[in-house]
This record gives sequence, structure tokens and C-alpha cells, in this order.
Amino acid sequence: MEQKKWATKRVVTIQIEQYLAEYICAKYRKDATTGGVKIPNTTDLYFCVWENMSKQRINQPDVIDGNLRIHLPSRRAGVISSPWKDPAYYNYLSPAAAKEIEAQIRRMFNFELHRVLLENEEFGRQRRNLDVIYDFIHSYQLRSISSDALLKNYYRFRNRLRPKKVRKYQKVV
Repeated sequence: MEQKKWATKRVVTIQIEQYLAEYICAKYRKDATTGGVKIPNTTDLYFCVWENMSKQRINQPDVIDGNLRIHLPSRRAGVISSPWKDPAYYNYLSPAAAKEIEAQIRRMFNFELHRVLLENEEFGRQRRNLDVIYDFIHSYQLRSISSDALLKNYYRFRNRLRPKKVRKYQKVV
């Protein structure tokens, strides 16, 4: 019984955008028993969650209606700068921490999406951008975001990366 209670304290629920929750659940697979996502300790997201773990105060409510459940990291060995945080006690992620974790997941999502589209462009546009996006949506089972939104996201990124040069018009006299 005590082990079961300890295991439930190691899983935290946060509220983020739905397509990001779908992406991270498909990328790292959900645990069947707790429904939480186990993040590998080699990713930046792992350390983002680790840095934002804190003890829950009495006046801080639990997030029950969140759409992403995360297994809290447990780092015992190799911790030099900070003391060991036991996930049984440091099991709270504030709304500010949830926003930071959401930003990190969005960064990962955009990096992977843009990488796939830039690789297609680099290899001579073997496929249309829309087909690449459909494959990306299918590989991560994304239901809450449209392909048009992802395509627009990529075009904005590409315009920031390589802005178009405005042609100077000179009046011929």
C-alpha cells in the first residue's frame, strides 16, 4: 500500500496546449499503470522538470483537470550543484513551472517539425510540404492541430530564417 501511495505522488498533472500533450505522449509513450509520461534523463525537458520541482504549500491547490501527467525525475547520483530532491516530497509544479515546461515542449515540437521540413527542402523537395506535415501528424497521432497551422508555423520560421530581400526600384530618367 505504501509503495502504491509513493508511486502516485511521483506523477504530476499539468495543463498545457492539447497538441503539445499529444506530441509528448506519443514521443515518450505513456506508462500503462499510472498514465504518466516517463521522460528520459538525457533530454532538456527532464532537467526543466527537475529544476521546477518544489514542495507544495498548504495554500497551493493540486491540478486535477490537466491533460499531461508526468513522472517526476529522481536524480540521486551525479548531482553536484543541488541537493537531492525526493519526488515524494518535491512533487509540485506551479503554474509558472507548467508554462516553462510547455515552452520547452513547444521548442522540441517546433525543432522536430522544422527539421523534417528543412530536410525535405534540402534534398530537392522530393515531396510537397503538406505531405511531409501529414506524415508528421500521422506519426505523432496529432488530432487537435490542423496541417494548415503547422504549415503556417513553418513558413513564419522560414521567413525569419531567410527573409526575402526587397527589390529596389529605380526610376529611369
